[in-house]
Amino acid sequence: MVLWSEQFVIGSHAIDQQHRMLINNTNHLENMLADTNPTREEAEFLLHLVDFLESYAETHFRFEEGCMEQYRCPAHAQNKQAHEEFRKFFQEFKERCRAEGLHTDLLRHLHQELSTWIQAHILAVDAQLKPCLKGQS
Repeated sequence: MVLWSEQFVIGSHAIDQQHRMLINNTNHLENMLADTNPTREEAEFLLHLVDFLESYAETHFRFEEGCMEQYRCPAHAQNKQAHEEFRKFFQEFKERCRAEGLHTDLLRHLHQELSTWIQAHILAVDAQLKPCLKGQS
């Protein structure tokens, strides 16, 4: 479970809200995986949740990259590279789903990777936008 705290605040209301949404839905995935015998509706919801996480991350990435470019953040290239690596990870996850079928262990792996990546990325890369935003105030 990733708990939102002030250390995740970048200073852009939109980016901070998007980060919260990604964290909340990643946590929701964890909660859904706690049920060892999901109903058909819950299993279908899990599929929709995974699709949502992928599409929302993509929307967020484009917005965040635009902000970093606009505010001339020195981490802009690093951020774009990290986003590209995330996209590759998600593509590999989807390929494994096609090959193995979507199963709980695969979803748990996705959740673990998402939780770790989101925290590390916000704190190490996205945080570099904070002083750029303050400089524009």
